[in-house]
Amino acid sequence: MKPNDPHAPLDNARLMMAIVISLLLLVAFEFFVAKPHEKQAQVEQKEQQAGAVQRGDTKALLKTGDADVTTRPEALKAAARLPIKGARISGSLPLTGGRLDDITLNEQYTTVDNTDHVALLSPAGTPFAYYVDNGWLSNNGAVKLPDEKTVWQVKAGSPAAITSGGAPVVMTWDNGQGLTFERSIVLDENYLFTMTQTVINKSADSVTLNAYHTAARNSKPVDFKGLYTLHEGPIGFLANEKYDPSYKDLANDKKVDLSDVTGWVGISDKYWLVAMLPEPQQKFNARIIGSLKKDTGKENYQTDIVDADTVVAAGKDYTETSYLYAGVKEMPVMEAYQQKYGFARLELGIDFGIYYLITKPFFYLLHLIMAGFKAIGFGAYYVGASILVMTVVVRACVFPLASKSFRSMAKMRVLAPRLKELQEKYKDGDKARLQMEIFELYKKENANPFSGCWPLIIQIPIIFALYKVILISVELRHAPFWGWIHDLSASDPTSVFNLFGAVPWTPPAPLMIGAWPVLFCITMVLQKRITPPMPDAAQERLQTYFPLIATVMMAQFAVGLIVYWTWSNVLSLFQQYYILNKYGDQKTSIIHGHSERRKKKAAKE
Repeated sequence: MKPNDPHAPLDNARLMMAIVISLLLLVAFEFFVAKPHEKQAQVEQKEQQAGAVQRGDTKALLKTGDADVTTRPEALKAAARLPIKGARISGSLPLTGGRLDDITLNEQYTTVDNTDHVALLSPAGTPFAYYVDNGWLSNNGAVKLPDEKTVWQVKAGSPAAITSGGAPVVMTWDNGQGLTFERSIVLDENYLFTMTQTVINKSADSVTLNAYHTAARNSKPVDFKGLYTLHEGPIGFLANEKYDPSYKDLANDKKVDLSDVTGWVGISDKYWLVAMLPEPQQKFNARIIGSLKKDTGKENYQTDIVDADTVVAAGKDYTETSYLYAGVKEMPVMEAYQQKYGFARLELGIDFGIYYLITKPFFYLLHLIMAGFKAIGFGAYYVGASILVMTVVVRACVFPLASKSFRSMAKMRVLAPRLKELQEKYKDGDKARLQMEIFELYKKENANPFSGCWPLIIQIPIIFALYKVILISVELRHAPFWGWIHDLSASDPTSVFNLFGAVPWTPPAPLMIGAWPVLFCITMVLQKRITPPMPDAAQERLQTYFPLIATVMMAQFAVGLIVYWTWSNVLSLFQQYYILNKYGDQKTSIIHGHSERRKKKAAKE
């Protein structure tokens, strides 16, 4: 389209409205489709009985077992356990089965009251069972291999607990056929376990074995949100490619099944990650699988690794080493592991989204600012303050684009009355003449509607990248903000419909429109007042109601996002007001615009 095409105002308006409607559809899907589905899924998860995932043929899906359903505390008392006393994680490992099925996060709590720690892994047979299993497979069915019923013994001289930076804890089991199996476990100061499996062959014959590693869970996590903007579920980086099928896809029998690859696989939650990490050059077969029994509602999801055949000759031994990341998604920690051990793209356990190249620098920027506030002892509100500062920094960087857009808006606002006059003059006449007059007006005033549109479109990836950064940053979880906000990762707990707590009544979820969403709405209304009117009256009316529609739909978003958007709108208002008054005339001021609207309304009445 030519820059001064007389149809440009309408095309520009249609383009902007298309963007607005697209965003509305995305938000509407989240709250009218995804969120109801999420609530129903959580109800079903609480009702269903959790089972144990049993190891079977590597080519068959591991199915739910018949383990008795029990509570997590009862399951942890059912058998002797080896304590895990790490600096940042704690838990235990059962000597029966030897699965890693009890890990809690020392620095993360289930609620803002800081009473119960987040349980990352839980034993089979408990609701939301989730564990990691390591062992051996063999095509020779006569060979006895350790399984979930094997009773391991702590080797003489080993420590009595797995501790951060402590000596390896070694467990051993003799199969009675001349094979001795040993497992050595070491935990570092953060979230990384070093898992070493050894087979000692004292029999008269060689044996062919395959080491395997499995992460399995019997349901989606209890706090699963099902956001289309965030991946939660099995994940892997295999053969230099990222794989992240959704729970829904896996339940519909879709799977990932690859042979002779390198990399890693695991399961990702919003803020936590369990990743099985073989030696960087180790090749293996990998699967990401799942199942859903529609009759019972039972579901299982699993990622697994099976090493190549290993022949352990008579009188020889073989040792296989792998690593397990089980903890919070912390970029500095994950990158340090990448550099130290050579793990390929472990950082992709954090979902940076399609705008990776933009999101990751913003992620670094936010965390750099937070580190600065923490260093100066800013206190508990350093996260909220960092969001505000980051918004200012990003706004300053994109100011040239915003300036160009706002200058164009100012010019179009000045021309709006003249365009209206031309439309009235030729509304029943020669449309070709109207187009020519508009073309001449644009040419004379050197105006181009698209010069205001395209800078805004270019900024859309930046907006989504910032949204993503705030969404995935674990620091927002349970982080307080000034006033009534005690958790920036949760929605605003107040509601305008009970006068922000003055009335002793809790409104239903659709009416939970808090104080911060109201502030967000006000800033959007103010922005509308200094934005050039749409050429089409119907589109202008729709744009008038857009702040209310957006506020209702976004009220359930994390309040940290609402704070960011509100503060961003405030900065945008300052920018627009400055540019409109600098490059426009007195007709572009907010006060004059308000006065003109009142005069027109009075004249109509």
